[in-house]
Amino acid sequence: MADLILADVRLPDGRIADISIKDGRVAHIGSSDRLSGAEVINGRQRLCVPAATDMHVHMRDGTQKAKEDWKTGTQSAVAGGVATVVDQPNSVPAIDTAEIFQARVALAESQAYCRFAVNGSLNDTADITALTKAGVLAFGEMFAAPSSYGSALSAETIARVTAEAAALGKLITVHAEEVAPGDVHSLAEHAASRPASGETKTIALVNALAPENAKLHYCHISSTDSFPVMKAGSTFEVAPHHLFLSYETAENPADTHMRMNPPLRTESERKALLAEFDKIPVIASDHAPHTPAEKSADFAAAPSGIPGVETMLPLLMNAVHAGQLSLAAVIEKTVTNPNTILGIESPAFVPGARADFAIYADAPVSISAENLHSKCGWTPYEGLQGLFPEVTVVSGVCAWKEGEFSREGACFLRG
Repeated sequence: MADLILADVRLPDGRIADISIKDGRVAHIGSSDRLSGAEVINGRQRLCVPAATDMHVHMRDGTQKAKEDWKTGTQSAVAGGVATVVDQPNSVPAIDTAEIFQARVALAESQAYCRFAVNGSLNDTADITALTKAGVLAFGEMFAAPSSYGSALSAETIARVTAEAAALGKLITVHAEEVAPGDVHSLAEHAASRPASGETKTIALVNALAPENAKLHYCHISSTDSFPVMKAGSTFEVAPHHLFLSYETAENPADTHMRMNPPLRTESERKALLAEFDKIPVIASDHAPHTPAEKSADFAAAPSGIPGVETMLPLLMNAVHAGQLSLAAVIEKTVTNPNTILGIESPAFVPGARADFAIYADAPVSISAENLHSKCGWTPYEGLQGLFPEVTVVSGVCAWKEGEFSREGACFLRG
């Protein structure tokens, strides 16, 4: 007896089939008994794909709950086809003790609408052993350069904490930048102050400082120049904003809503990154919302960061719809590879597999903040095209359907 049947959905290989789900797992692919008493969702031959894992989000909450909280952030995730999120630890306070980590998990458990994990901080005072025992999935993002709510670590600290994390077999995610001193007053100045050359140099530095057995994952890579510098066995991610936005196409050259770290690059650099899509292991959103009031400050004072977990897949799926990207590549970079890197089981269209799926609409729509769910209430992708899911299933439960949410499939993923 199935709990849920996704009827007449189109699988990535083109087959039309029913997906029968029981106890959070795929029970059968093929024809089904739709009169069995299970909940039946008519897929109307629309595309069904495994729901994504976003391995780089900042869910804010706590003292930063005006920007975002676990409820609105994970509602955004499931409405965007994401079943699992990994929260980076440069929250306030930093996640550098087991007690702070446990409080963060408890806060998320009380609100989350999807599966979630929480990373541990790597800083001067982090109790790495205690955090590992408490259940962090990974460590970092470790800041080799300053960013919002993250201070740059010294070379000595980077060498020490990467050695400690590596000895425990934990993945280390790295924020690699080089930052020039002084204020910036435009998107172009911001890009010049955090150049792609600095990103590449910092990757090489961390490679040299970390022990050979360190499992390194570089966050939000913004230039193809960084690809050849990656250490053998390390991985990296690219954020959608570096694939789809550039500072040269911004209507306002000092638009704070386009300010993030690493910065937007030139249009030619953006196109080069998109052209090398097949070489990118992971796409992750770096969802980092701020309030409209914060973003309304002068450019020099406005914080860096944008919301993105709800629009990541719609932007990528729109590119698939337009023939610019392959569906197989998008699934690989948003499902298979991040789950493999994190040691998480991937959803799949085979009996026994985890049942996390998204059924997508037939046609893209114009992205509008009015239709999104982040508490911050704005998006840098306003007016771009996005292909959104109509249904998202998390752990065999409809977490998003016809504008309604359910928390039944949400759970904490312990490292």
